[in-house]
Order: sequence, then C-alpha cells, then structure tokens
Amino acid sequence: MLYSIRMRAAEGGPHEQGGHHISGAERLVTKEELEQISSELVHRALTHSKGCADFIRITIDAIPDEAIHRIPCLTIADADGPIKEAQTTDHEATAPPLPLSSHQQAEALLTTHTAITPVAFRRAVSQLLSLPESMRGAMLVDMRTGQRLDPWGQRGVRVSRMSFADEKAAITALNAAGYSGVHLEEALVLASKVLSAPGVVGELCISDDPDYTTGYVSYGNTYHRLHHMKPVGSPLGGRLFFVDATADIAAIKKYLETTVTLVNPPIVSLQGENHETL
Repeated sequence: MLYSIRMRAAEGGPHEQGGHHISGAERLVTKEELEQISSELVHRALTHSKGCADFIRITIDAIPDEAIHRIPCLTIADADGPIKEAQTTDHEATAPPLPLSSHQQAEALLTTHTAITPVAFRRAVSQLLSLPESMRGAMLVDMRTGQRLDPWGQRGVRVSRMSFADEKAAITALNAAGYSGVHLEEALVLASKVLSAPGVVGELCISDDPDYTTGYVSYGNTYHRLHHMKPVGSPLGGRLFFVDATADIAAIKKYLETTVTLVNPPIVSLQGENHETL
C-alpha cells in the first residue's frame, strides 16, 4: 500500500481565504517514507523563493493498490541539451527582457504537432499573462479558439495524486542524461499525467518560481523544455491545458485531480525524437 502526501502552503492565511500561494508539492510514498517526506515538504514551504509560508496544510491518504493507475513517461526533448539553471535570490539583478524566440518556439511546437491553432495559442497565453497573480491550478482552453472552458477561477484545475513509480530509477536516468533538479522531476510527472487525460492535446507551462525561468510545452509523447521563458525575478507563471471543445471538462478535472497515477521512469532525447516508455 502507498500513501498520497500533499502539501499546500500560503502566506497570509489559507488559499480559500485569500492567502498568497507560496508552494505546493506531493508524493506517493511508502509508510516508512512518510515521516521523512513530510519533513522535506514542510522545509520546502518555509524556505521557498516566493516567501515563507505562515499556513501549511499536509494531507495524507492511504491508497489501495487496485486504485493505482500506471502510465508511460513523456520523452524529454531539449534542442539545447541540458542546461543547469542558475538560481539567484537577488530579484533586483539585471535580466534581459523576455525573448520572443521562447514563446515563438512554444507556439511553433504546439501548432505544428497538434491541432492547436495559432489564434488559440496567442489568446490563451494573453489571458494567462494578463492575470494579476498566478493561478493555483491550470486553465483549460479550447485548442481551436483559445477560449477558457473551465469555470473554476483562480483555482483552475489542480493536477494531483501522482509520482514516479520508481523515483530512484527516474532520477538516475535523468542524471545520466545531464539533468537534475526537483523542478524537472515534478514537471515531468505532472506533464505525463496531463497528456494521459482524454481530450487534452497539449500543455504550456511557465514556472511561477521567481528564480526558475525554464518552461516547457508537451504534446504527443514529448515533453519539450524551453529555456528563458520569463525574466529572472518574475513571480508570474501558470499552465494552459489545450483541450478539444467536445471533451468532458468535468471528467478531465476528475481524472487529473483524483486518479492516483504512477509514472514509469523516463527516456531522454536531446534531438526531439519521440519514444514511449512502456
């Protein structure tokens, strides 16, 4: 039996009462790992670059084996190869403006490899970046028009209850290819679950971590990393899930938020080829 452990942290009180989101993370772990992972998640909430949380919620549920859904991991594509992101705590540091090429590349990848239209991409990105603060979850948007389809406001859709099936094997595979860091590990798991949802055709992610500027798009079997998606020090970011307008939005939300999912270890590609981990 595994346990789902989830942490949500905010500053100024609970999210539901207007608290400012600081951090969120989760794992699927064994009973023996619960105490250590709980401590690690609390430490993360108290030392995050977005601030020190004064509200931390830890939720733990036992998960029976028959409730666990297993899926393949997306393949990492990264035309530039692994880049070690420089972390800085100096938000006053001079940073170049957001390069157009990163957003242009994201648009080209999604509109070339999926049915997402350029109009939909631009409209959805404009909606995301015009928000006064980052959403806690993701927007579901029409892949043809860019119109937002979900009614859940700042909360959006929160992808939950997921982890690598074998975290040590996954980290070993990533390290062997020159990748490291919790941002990539968690994003790869999340992106793999998102694209396994029926009706979801692609995703764009810009991190809301002020010190992390790498984002990604995902489509088909591919997780494509994009560097310098925003200026260093910007706290704004978010996720867009592009879906077919005929899809069952409530069913997508239920799958992403409640289906317990283990993701197989990844295969890494530096040239953008697509592989499926079985």
